[in-house]
Order: sequence, then C-alpha cells, then structure tokens
Amino acid sequence: MFNIFILTEHVYKFVLTKNKNGAFMKKVLIYFFLYSLFISVFAMNLNTVDSPTAGILSRGEAMIHLKAFQNNGIVVGADVGLFDFMQFGLSAGGTNIIGNKEPDFNRVDYKIKIRIINETLTMPAIALGIDTQGHGEYYSSQRRYEIKSKGLYAVASKNASFLGLLGADFGMNYSLDEMNQKNAKHYDIFFGLYKTIGNHVTVFGDFSIGLNDLKNSKDEFTLTGLSRGYLHTAVQVHLSDQLSIKLLMHDLLENRRETDWFFDRSIMLDYRWFF
Repeated sequence: MFNIFILTEHVYKFVLTKNKNGAFMKKVLIYFFLYSLFISVFAMNLNTVDSPTAGILSRGEAMIHLKAFQNNGIVVGADVGLFDFMQFGLSAGGTNIIGNKEPDFNRVDYKIKIRIINETLTMPAIALGIDTQGHGEYYSSQRRYEIKSKGLYAVASKNASFLGLLGADFGMNYSLDEMNQKNAKHYDIFFGLYKTIGNHVTVFGDFSIGLNDLKNSKDEFTLTGLSRGYLHTAVQVHLSDQLSIKLLMHDLLENRRETDWFFDRSIMLDYRWFF
C-alpha cells in the first residue's frame, strides 16, 4: 500500500542534495507533509460495528461472513460487488443454532448499497442503501431485532492517511423494523470511526442516538431501549489479505434492558475474494 510518509522522506533527501540552501524547500516539505495527512484513501470497510460506511465492494469482488452472538446465535451472509458503485447481499440465521434446544430462525435479510459520490480530497464518499439485518435475537411478534436494523440509510464517509488510515462516517436512517407497531419510531442518526494500527489491526467505534428506540413508559411490554443511545466498538485482526476475525462489543452504554456485565459480545469471520 502507498505510504505517504516514505515518499516525503525520499523527496526531502532529494531536495537537500540538490539545494545548498534548503531552508525554503524545508518549509515547502513541511507544508507537503501536513497536506499529505489529509490525502484521501479508498474506503475498504463496508461497516464499522453496527453501522454502514460508504465503502463498497468492487465489481467482481465477494465477501462471506459468519457471526456468532448470544444465545448460541449464528448469522451467515454474503455480499457481491455487482458494479464498481453497487453491491448486493443476503443473510440468514437465528438463535439456538448450536446446542440441544429447538432453533429459532430469523427472517432472511437483504442489503443493497449504491455509492452515488466518490471520495475526493475535499469531499466525502456518499452512499445510499438498505440493510434489514439487525443484531441479536429476532422477535417475530414485534418484527424487530434486539438492536434494530438500519433499514433505509444515507451515509457519508471521509478517510485520511494519519499514522496509518483514519476514517469517519455520518449517516441517517429509517429502520423498517416494527412496521406493524402503531407507535413505533423509525428515524435515527449514527456516527462511525475507524483507525488502523500497524498492518494487521483495525479498531472501530460507532454510536447511534437511538431516536427510533426511545424508552416508552406507557408500554406494558416493550423492547425499546433506555434512551441512552447505542455505543459499539470492535477490533479486527487481518489474518491474511482475504481472511479476518472481528471481535465486537455491542451496547457499551447498556441501553438494552437485557444487557448486563458491561456489554453484549459477539465474534465475526470475514473472507473476501475476487471471482
């Protein structure tokens, strides 16, 4: 991968050998170095933890993933880059998949993402999409996941080179969960961050305000949150160019009533390749 810091070092040495008085060129190189910190890089992350980014699979690129979560839950999914600006995916799973209890299967979920604006030096990448896969157990009577799916969304992502790679995301969404509930709320706002550490580790974080999942004291039985918002984090280790393992920590603010012992833990395997 292109390293702007190595380039800066080589240019600096070249200038000093060609200029007896390098004071002026040193200033030029300092400005060049500061400018390089904000050079855009291609967003390869498709999601942070629970939120999408404007990153997208290339045409002919595919990814399969397996996620294990609480209550012996497993979700298996696949995404395919149909064009350089569009990808499509499906996922399915449930709880009690492993063990001696009767499995409780989720609905089959789907996702589509279209990047309408590519990232430039001054502009973020912007994508529109739909993602019906939520996190945790699926409650068929309420037609929702423990943590709601994003549903319809728009997201902007900006990336930079800073001691590795650094990126930030901002988006708005309209969840399609609880469409059968009269008083359900659907709009929400989310933020995301990621930072690479060396060549093999990436740290993620995202926060959803939870406007579509606020506490409602009038409900006798409710799956809504406690109005604290949803804070998630994750650490991804790249075992190879294709294979990675991601440790996810959901709901650090314990917005879910069922969450105890600090947070909800899950693990995900990703495998990417070209065909």
